[in-house]
Amino acid sequence: MNMRENIFDDGDVSVFKDGARYFVRYDAGSHQIEMREDEISADEASKIIASPEEINGVLFAIQRKLQAAGLNPYKSNI
Repeated sequence: MNMRENIFDDGDVSVFKDGARYFVRYDAGSHQIEMREDEISADEASKIIASPEEINGVLFAIQRKLQAAGLNPYKSNI
């Protein structure tokens, strides 16, 4: 059984490792805070951890991937 390990947390964005898989948790809300969690690559996790100013670039890349897959990367309360 894998245990999730929090490897980065800046208060707004968290990166977790579960075995060999990495996940990022972030606010994807359009009108209120709505946390979303997506799987990311080890390279994306490393970018966030090594250089927190890279967070937005990684999150924008995730949003583009989700949109390309036909998924809505945003959450809304309306």
